[in-house]
Amino acid sequence: MILTPGGTFVVQGREVTDPEALVQMEIPDYETVVEVSRTAITALLEEPRGADLQRRAQPAL
Repeated sequence: MILTPGGTFVVQGREVTDPEALVQMEIPDYETVVEVSRTAITALLEEPRGADLQRRAQPAL
């Protein structure tokens, strides 16, 4: 996960291609759905405010 200068996050994960999973979501044509590990989400939620997330970015497992 990388915090961009624009204040958004870029995430990395496995692309979701399961038609049954995708039909349950309303995904715009210009977006892609990826799976993000629980570890990555937990780390983001526990990160102190103002931390440099680019320095700690790691690939999702």
